[in-house]
Amino acid sequence: MMTRTQSPIIIVHGGAGKIPHGEQDQYNKGVIEAVEAGYDLLRSGSSLEAVVEAVRCMEDNPILNAGLGSALTIRKTVEMDALVIDGSTNRMGGVMGVSKVRNPVLLSKIILEKDKHLLYATEGAHEFARNLGMELISPEELITPRARDLLESYLSKLSAPSDSLAGKTGTVGAVAIDHEGNLAAATSTGGIRGKEIGRIGDTPIPGAGTWADDELAFSATGVGEWIIKTMLGLRTKMHLLISPTAEHALKRALNDMRILINGTAGAIVVTRSKGWVAFHTTPTMAWAMKEKNMKKSFLNPSGW
Repeated sequence: MMTRTQSPIIIVHGGAGKIPHGEQDQYNKGVIEAVEAGYDLLRSGSSLEAVVEAVRCMEDNPILNAGLGSALTIRKTVEMDALVIDGSTNRMGGVMGVSKVRNPVLLSKIILEKDKHLLYATEGAHEFARNLGMELISPEELITPRARDLLESYLSKLSAPSDSLAGKTGTVGAVAIDHEGNLAAATSTGGIRGKEIGRIGDTPIPGAGTWADDELAFSATGVGEWIIKTMLGLRTKMHLLISPTAEHALKRALNDMRILINGTAGAIVVTRSKGWVAFHTTPTMAWAMKEKNMKKSFLNPSGW
């Protein structure tokens, strides 16, 4: 779905893949709450503040795969990634493999604003957070009974190493354009369920799962290995240069992925001059958008 707009707009996604049976309403509620929270800031603030708030809201939602309730590794631990990009200034900040911060997106924003480096990993990220006075938590605080149950279910069905990318995947993300036309993107994830220790996906890789510049903001969801192999964010950007709409550009990029590696994914995109799009080639993708006179979600529930 897409539309042309120059008014402030925010789009969020809560993950692509296959939503667990009976949880569609909870996913829908989660993305709607996030888009509302982001839009409240967007009405009078910046796109950067809006996307960070929307993602923080989803990190605090135990149903979605980021922050609290993140998908667990093969060793039943949490390793989270996040990236924030301010398209108007080309600033970015991100973290990889963190487990001791409640909201990786907030730490990523601090890195963007305060540090000379762009990306921090594992204990280096934790030390950076500690030195700034950010509260560190026990990793166990992020693990939910639901996440444990989903991992056990996944492992019981895992028949061969080649099945490792077939696990339910998910990421949360947001893109926005503000009153001044500034674009921003933020993405956060717990990664693929049952992943190996130290595995990094597409989320914190600029140009793969997250991108923003002076023309578009992009956030992807799906199997990170596939998104990295096709550099889906930059591929969408390249197609946008010769495409009439954001929808056309994203669909061409996802078609490239299908042709090149037989992969699927989902993404949200907002642009300055070619509209917005939320589209996926996966079975489902939870998403919602809001601007002044329009609001949509993937279920389009009545009353919202």
